[in-house]
Amino acid sequence: MLKKISMTVLTLMLMFVFLLIPSSSLAARPVPKGKLESTREMRAVWIASVYNLDWPSKKGLPVAEQKKEFIRLLDEIKAMNMNAVIMQIKPTADAFYPSAYGPWSEYLTGTQGKDPGYDPLEFMIEEAHKRGLEFHAWFNPYRITMNHTDLSRLSADHPARQHPEWTIAYGNQLYYNPGIPEAQDFIAL
Repeated sequence: MLKKISMTVLTLMLMFVFLLIPSSSLAARPVPKGKLESTREMRAVWIASVYNLDWPSKKGLPVAEQKKEFIRLLDEIKAMNMNAVIMQIKPTADAFYPSAYGPWSEYLTGTQGKDPGYDPLEFMIEEAHKRGLEFHAWFNPYRITMNHTDLSRLSADHPARQHPEWTIAYGNQLYYNPGIPEAQDFIAL
């Protein structure tokens, strides 16, 4: 009985304390220019690059258009009072940054392995931080393809072409097989 009463008293005390906190102190506040808002809560938007779902809007856009689109997305995200962006930077074992472990993404240039002429990841991080947004990288470590299982369609320097024994087909997609120790080691790099 005493335990039940003490829990009730504790609950009432906590409720009372929260009633004393002004609601304005719990509301979202503007972030000072150049500062990241990360001390309170995460309000994020996911941006998918696979199939050009969110960004870039289509393969092979000129660099200036890609940048303009991304800046517009960030401005919209900031206007929604978000404080973070989660960007897919490795959609299908290819990359939106220079990498020794995967070729340039086809979703940038239209051709897997083709250098887009700038570092999209560096650009995205800089632009997010200019707006006080956190930048979180999202990548798919195992997925190699989205709509085929033909290794010969991958760029010549693709690790999956160099190590076909690491791959497994599932449906109409290829994956690195997580049951193969060498594939596990490669993914963990």
